[in-house]
Amino acid sequence: MKSILIVIMFFYLSDSVYGQRMFPKQKSIEINSGLLIKKNSENYFINTGIAVFAKKGNYMLYSLEYSNNSVPYKSVKIPIENYIAEAGYSFNILANRTKNFMVNTTLSAMGGYEHINQGEEMLYDGAKLLSESSFIYGTGAKLSLETYLSDRIAIIASSKARLLFKTSQNQLVSSLGIGIRINL
Repeated sequence: MKSILIVIMFFYLSDSVYGQRMFPKQKSIEINSGLLIKKNSENYFINTGIAVFAKKGNYMLYSLEYSNNSVPYKSVKIPIENYIAEAGYSFNILANRTKNFMVNTTLSAMGGYEHINQGEEMLYDGAKLLSESSFIYGTGAKLSLETYLSDRIAIIASSKARLLFKTSQNQLVSSLGIGIRINL
């Protein structure tokens, strides 16, 4: 009888005991990948970053992103690569009591370099590209759904829109991605 009571008490108390996650100044590593929303489905991005948690599930996010786009030209595709550094702040807008499931929105500033056709101005048919590789900058907004699998590992699904200036493409680019975060 005593062992049954101990087991019942263990299960009762385990519902109210949670590990520490997302406490202020805790750091985590985040890796994301996804597709840029365009007519061409071959456009993708890879992103890695560091999050530094603040209070109430908010966090600062510093990341580096590589995106690969292509623009069709006759029978070939002209590659456009973006290398972007980003710094932003994520606000927790919805979370359950234990912070197992959260909805966050992130506002960020970004800057980087756009590399067109691997630096070559001439195309295969003798045409010359008018757009040149250049530095780009802008701002972004992201809506993310985050769920913790354990105290250290979270899965992230996100939708992101960014407004870039000095780019040869559309200034407004949106993307969908999925990633993983590991708390240190």
